[in-house]
Amino acid sequence: MIEYYTDLYNITESDLEGFFVGWKAPLSCKQHYQTLENSDYKILAYDTDEERVVGFINAISDEVSFAFIPMLEVLPEFKNQGIGSELLKRVLQQLEHISNIDLTCDPDLQEFYVKFDMLKSTGMVIRKYL
Repeated sequence: MIEYYTDLYNITESDLEGFFVGWKAPLSCKQHYQTLENSDYKILAYDTDEERVVGFINAISDEVSFAFIPMLEVLPEFKNQGIGSELLKRVLQQLEHISNIDLTCDPDLQEFYVKFDMLKSTGMVIRKYL
């Protein structure tokens, strides 16, 4: 059974193993934990049968007009079960009071976000590891 948490209570760095598959510069479990800890919003999908985090989303915001969703990840073996959709739905509910919500993703993922009334856009980034 999947439960959703909005805090890191009882979550340890080792509970965050297995994420960032295929990333050129994946976060360590420690960096991942710190990122979630420092985020204004976070939701974790926790599989109670497996006793582990299987997905997460985070957001940062000025709490006035802007929010950014940097990451939404689901472990490969848990994809296509609706977990990513549920995480996004829940964080968008938390950000309901914000009028501008941005997210950057690869083109092949845009259709997923279109289902949530997000608009395709163009942006610029710095990736120091490239």
